[in-house]
Amino acid sequence: MVARVAKATNHVQRSIDRRIFRRFRFLVPVLFRWADSAEHYDVGNSGNVGMGGMFIFTSKYPPLGTQVELEFVIPAFDLVPHQVRFRCIGQVTRVETCYKVAGFAVAGRLEGGLEGGQLGYDIEEVAASLLTRQ
Repeated sequence: MVARVAKATNHVQRSIDRRIFRRFRFLVPVLFRWADSAEHYDVGNSGNVGMGGMFIFTSKYPPLGTQVELEFVIPAFDLVPHQVRFRCIGQVTRVETCYKVAGFAVAGRLEGGLEGGQLGYDIEEVAASLLTRQ
């Protein structure tokens, strides 16, 4: 008589990264605002930033699905000689409220440029400059 042993299968749920654009770790202050029955303004810190959106660490956050406007500034440095202001209008796609992490993710296109809109930058150009700094 041959005994058959059934193999236990382990189904582990993995997070699926649905991002189209690469994200970069940036820690800069971010101003954000949204409107529902009132206007809300607050500040947080970026966790990661990419052409398709960003994650903001903050204790106050807009509700899931809300349209939000974000702004942050990257100060001038040797490879990007002028301060660059980025702006994003997007939708809150995720809210984190666990023990050590509080914040929200926004999907939306980042746009940036110098004050007065003289020259446009995209976040990937600035990130590449930051990441390749010697």
